[in-house]
Amino acid sequence: MIIESIAGTWRFCLDASKQGIERQYFKEKLQENIQLPGTTAENKKGEYNTAREIAHLTEAYPLVGYAWYQREIEIKEEWAGKPIRLYMERTRVTQVWIGEQWLGSQNSVSAPHVYEIGAMKPGTYTLTVLVDNGGLPIKGGHMTSPDTQTNWNGLLGRLELQALESIRLDNIQAFPDVGNKCVRLTFDVYNDTAFTADASLTIALAGMIGEGATSSCDTPKKETTQLQAEPGKLTMQASYDLGNEIALWSEFTPVLYRLRIGLEAAASGSAYRDERSVTFGMRQFGTEGTQFTNNGSKVFLRGKHDALAFPLTGYAPMTVEEWMRVLSIAKSYGINHYRFHTCCPPEAGFMAADRLGVYFEPELPYWGAFQEPGDEDYDEARAEYLRSEGLRILDAYGNHPSFALFTLGNELHGSRPAMSALLKEYREHDNRRLYAEGANNYFWAPSFSEESDFWVTMRTGVGGSIVRASFSHADLPLGHVQASYPSTVVDYRDNLPDAPIPIVGHEIGQYQSFPNFGEIDKYTGVLEARNFEVFRERLQQAGMLGQADDFFKASGQLAVICYREEIEAALRTPGFGGFQLLDLQDFPGQGTALVGVLDAFMESKGFIEPELWREFCADIVLLARFPRYTYTVGEHFEAQLEMANYGGIALEDVQLEWSLKQGERFIGNGVTAAKDVGQGVLEFMGTIRIDLSHSELEAPGKLELELRWKDSEVTNHYPIWIYPADIDTNPADSVHIRRSLDAETCDLLAGGGRVLLIPDQKQLTSHIQGFFASDFWCYPMFRSICEGNNAAPAPGTLGLLCDEQHPAFKAFPTEFHSNWQWWPIVMNSHSLILDEWPDTFRPVVQVIDNFERNHKLGLIVEAKVGNGSLLVCASDLIGQQDKPEARQLLHSLLQYAASADFKPSEELSFEQLRAVLDPNAAVERQSHRGEAVLNPSYPNE
Repeated sequence: MIIESIAGTWRFCLDASKQGIERQYFKEKLQENIQLPGTTAENKKGEYNTAREIAHLTEAYPLVGYAWYQREIEIKEEWAGKPIRLYMERTRVTQVWIGEQWLGSQNSVSAPHVYEIGAMKPGTYTLTVLVDNGGLPIKGGHMTSPDTQTNWNGLLGRLELQALESIRLDNIQAFPDVGNKCVRLTFDVYNDTAFTADASLTIALAGMIGEGATSSCDTPKKETTQLQAEPGKLTMQASYDLGNEIALWSEFTPVLYRLRIGLEAAASGSAYRDERSVTFGMRQFGTEGTQFTNNGSKVFLRGKHDALAFPLTGYAPMTVEEWMRVLSIAKSYGINHYRFHTCCPPEAGFMAADRLGVYFEPELPYWGAFQEPGDEDYDEARAEYLRSEGLRILDAYGNHPSFALFTLGNELHGSRPAMSALLKEYREHDNRRLYAEGANNYFWAPSFSEESDFWVTMRTGVGGSIVRASFSHADLPLGHVQASYPSTVVDYRDNLPDAPIPIVGHEIGQYQSFPNFGEIDKYTGVLEARNFEVFRERLQQAGMLGQADDFFKASGQLAVICYREEIEAALRTPGFGGFQLLDLQDFPGQGTALVGVLDAFMESKGFIEPELWREFCADIVLLARFPRYTYTVGEHFEAQLEMANYGGIALEDVQLEWSLKQGERFIGNGVTAAKDVGQGVLEFMGTIRIDLSHSELEAPGKLELELRWKDSEVTNHYPIWIYPADIDTNPADSVHIRRSLDAETCDLLAGGGRVLLIPDQKQLTSHIQGFFASDFWCYPMFRSICEGNNAAPAPGTLGLLCDEQHPAFKAFPTEFHSNWQWWPIVMNSHSLILDEWPDTFRPVVQVIDNFERNHKLGLIVEAKVGNGSLLVCASDLIGQQDKPEARQLLHSLLQYAASADFKPSEELSFEQLRAVLDPNAAVERQSHRGEAVLNPSYPNE
């Protein structure tokens, strides 16, 4: 096969009125120019978009409809008599003309468009391609969504003319047979002549790719087969023995084989020679009970969602180098799996995953209902498109060992028999991977499908049975990170049904952080962050733009804390299949969901370094189970230690070193007994029990539990807080504890008194309900969903911003952000809406609001009022005296209020104070932004 690239400068025109076919544009010489491969947006074709999109990034040059591409092609003398093929690697719906001859139409958005032109006389011809990105018979999921890669118009990747042999090979598929140490091949032999050909087929090992590859195989040999090829197509099978010492492909050893297949044929006195190669990995991806396996070893999927969002181009990279960069970043965060939400990456993505050892799960580009013939909404064109698109994906990318799983789409519903029939057809067509109905299908009433090899879901039953730790308020009940007193003991073992297949947690996490407005300048391509500009303007109007960076950093730290617990809960579950994060990186659409520790460019936000993330997201993770994070002096800290070993091998004589430290002082330390740890298991390693009466212990204080696999770099760390057992929560004579801003409280302040006001929570129901976890996905999207369902929306907050050096915290150690010791305090609070107070006013502890609402929210505030000094805590500390952290904060605030340090710099009038704290205020009020802020109550534990 001779390949000639036709990339470069093409002629071009838009066709907004879709008149080009009728007017026969293919007969004309188009007048504009465009560079291909590329898109109309990259080439700035079409009308400039002046809109400011809020729910997603803004495409500067959007185009939905017809675009015409044209150039001259040369059929060379040496191509005479050879069949000619047009190859376009990735595009939308196309129609093709050579001169005035129409070659047909193709509509795959996932696989290459290949047009068989046939033999052509040497000479110059006009090639015209019409691309329609609005003509799909389905809504194309994230393949065409403005929320992700955009619905671009253009021609991407390889653009080629291919001159073929009249007797040739095609469609080579490699089926690894690990047990028999060979690869079974299927391929087609085409004979376009009118004569039967005598042919010789040779298969030989051309090489191996990957570390250690050259030492993992016997001396390569050739295998030759004689055959007769009659005119037409002959489908053949062959087997190639790889020798006794085969190299297996996995996430740890991504070794690839490359075979060269040669065909020599003679027909009617003419000789023909064709040679092709096929690259594959020796892997058998399967299941054993409720766990995945690869070549017999257990696999725990540590996955991320991906929707092909690449803001600079508006489409997925078409080069292996760029995919190697992206996937290497993901692997540095412990990711071994990509789930492509209603989309399929180009071949460059599979090739990079092959080399790096990442398990891919593409999906059909569909997010909707399946029907059967006879159903009221049955659409034959849609059904056939989905069926054919799946077969095209399997044929185009099936040889890649990274292509380990395949599903029919996201959150599907409708006819289960229709989905099952499609799965059965795909499995019979290609058995090299696992198949499932879809991701989170029938999520309102989930159940597993017997035709599925695995089950991706957020729940395994109605109204509970969760297999992830966080949910939107449109999908109650909530997860344990959101609604349960903090611990490290929760797992999902009791929620796994009697289903004989692996279960994967669907789209776990979704903890958002505040926007980083410094990111705006990075959007230098086809997509612009005009949504970020709007969010920045809103914050400026709210008088808090100067706090943007602090909001970003503090909310990001809370997100990491929540992600850690969510991921560890999955790893603590014996026999669990894995999880799929949403996401390691930000999602720039669907309301703008800033849920990643990486931004939309796969670059770090600075929240956590990869090596620290890998402490809880890696093939081997050390885990400690303990019932709470806060203790008092004299108690015992007890934890069960475990090792989740999803590395490549079983481990012998494993010992865990552990220590509980305060600063550099050891409160306790030791080493567990040596133990063998099997591969693919969660192994109990021992129990530690530490007396918290240590003479070196300083209370209050923060401790750190460190776990380390002896003589290795595998570690994990947990924070623990220690408080005095007997703590004085009685106010000094100079301090008055008050529960409401009543007349007596105002008189005390007017007279110069010191007041600690802890309002009764019933008086604060018009304020924002306290919520510890960072808001799920993004506030505006799920607010609208909840309101559409007549349900109360989430509180929508993003954690705390603390002035950690403030003297109010001398007896209550804290960081500048939320951590677990704040959980009961926040969950039993109503943060104060301070929008009408001076722009310069800053709370001691501020609750970070979301970018849509931008309230100035106070949990702890102080001010000079009248002649007195006021300290307000909007959490019911008095009602939480069973919690050591609440007792300690109350003590610390009382100590501060009685000290010489209690000299508030901000001054408020009684009128300003009453506007926020008057007990006679309406139960529900409107903020100055016109939004009701009444929120539901939440459980304390």
